[in-house]
Amino acid sequence: MNKTLSHDNVEAQTGNLIDEIIKMSDFSFERLPMLDIIGERLAASISVALPQLTGVLCEATLSQLDYVPMGQAIDSLPKPAVMTVCSSPGLDGDVLLVVDSTLLLTAMELMLGGTPKGDTPRTPERFTAIERGFGRRIATLVMQGLRSNFSLAGGDIELKIERVVTDPDSATVTQPANLCVRMHFAVALASNTGVLEVILPYDALEPVRPKLGKIHFGEPADEASPWRDQLSGQIERATVELEAVLAEVHLSIRQIMNWKSGDTVNLWVEEEQDATVVCADTPMFRAAIGKRNNGNTAIRITEALEPEEETPNGRNDH
Repeated sequence: MNKTLSHDNVEAQTGNLIDEIIKMSDFSFERLPMLDIIGERLAASISVALPQLTGVLCEATLSQLDYVPMGQAIDSLPKPAVMTVCSSPGLDGDVLLVVDSTLLLTAMELMLGGTPKGDTPRTPERFTAIERGFGRRIATLVMQGLRSNFSLAGGDIELKIERVVTDPDSATVTQPANLCVRMHFAVALASNTGVLEVILPYDALEPVRPKLGKIHFGEPADEASPWRDQLSGQIERATVELEAVLAEVHLSIRQIMNWKSGDTVNLWVEEEQDATVVCADTPMFRAAIGKRNNGNTAIRITEALEPEEETPNGRNDH
């Protein structure tokens, strides 16, 4: 059903919008497009890393990225929430990570082996030391993802947790009037959807701001290639079938059709002749044939064969 706004409501919303525009006009800043990419990649990292702690599937999405004063960011924080302040030698200020009670309590119950029923978790007036400890574990996981994604943009921001608090006044990482970048994530976990926020003071990004101001996808790093590592592991565990070919002879169909029981086929093979080890019709090795002490036949690799080069028509020269 469409909702009709009264004249007073329209004027009130228009006034709020004008006030917001005037307030933001006091800031002189440029948007940092790489932060949008970092935020999207951080959401993907959380979706992969959080199930490693909880054992259930997780879907994190970057629902909002905006530039707001620190005071406004603090006022709009979910309540109650666990707030983690992190420092970095690569930044000119601290970073704030916020986990709301829904995400924290759901993740904690899963990490303790429980099964959330899908109803809204309780809303505590204050968090216990154990709950803050679990909040610290989640913060560590998220900060690792943030550091990894910043490195792809060329910025090294080793993050260290300074304190875990529940009072918003203790979580302020810059002056209330200073501009901040706020990443707002919606995290769906075990039928519950919680909120996770990362707040970066704009001035703290000064050392890496030139790199964040332009689109740069970075070079693939070893620690940032989980698909490559997984594929390598699968290839190493794969099995192949090898054939040891002692000899090949060319015979006509007429000769083969005339074979009878007891006929002898001359292979023209000398006693010391090596076999050829073949994989998928491709010669791989030369091998000597012999017998082990238990009487079983075995081969010993003597030479690795180079693959035959193909001609322009797609066939080899042999």
